[in-house]
Amino acid sequence: MDQERVTAAVERYVDAVVASDAEAVSAAFRADAWMWGYLGPDLVSAPISEFCQVVAETAEDDAWTADYSHTIEGIEVSGGVARATLKERGYRGGAFTNYFTLVRAAGEWSIASKTFYLDS
Repeated sequence: MDQERVTAAVERYVDAVVASDAEAVSAAFRADAWMWGYLGPDLVSAPISEFCQVVAETAEDDAWTADYSHTIEGIEVSGGVARATLKERGYRGGAFTNYFTLVRAAGEWSIASKTFYLDS
């Protein structure tokens, strides 16, 4: 049951990103969530609010969504914490591997951190 709820939490993130809905993206994360990752050779470290701002600023450019696909892999749940891997193809022209950690609070799963790598 928790594995299904973790999957649903990641799917909420995907749906929000594809819809370019910055508020829904923010709602998929804990308020104190952070992200780290690589865009080419550049290391990114920022509060998730900065990613939400990028989503909001690029909302008009949605042509990429026609080529977008994703898979959710490797979900593991241990009590009130979980991890999931999201592989995205076609996100704004790139292929990303995202590693999410999630936390269950007040019965709801939300993303606590996002670590990502731009594959191409």
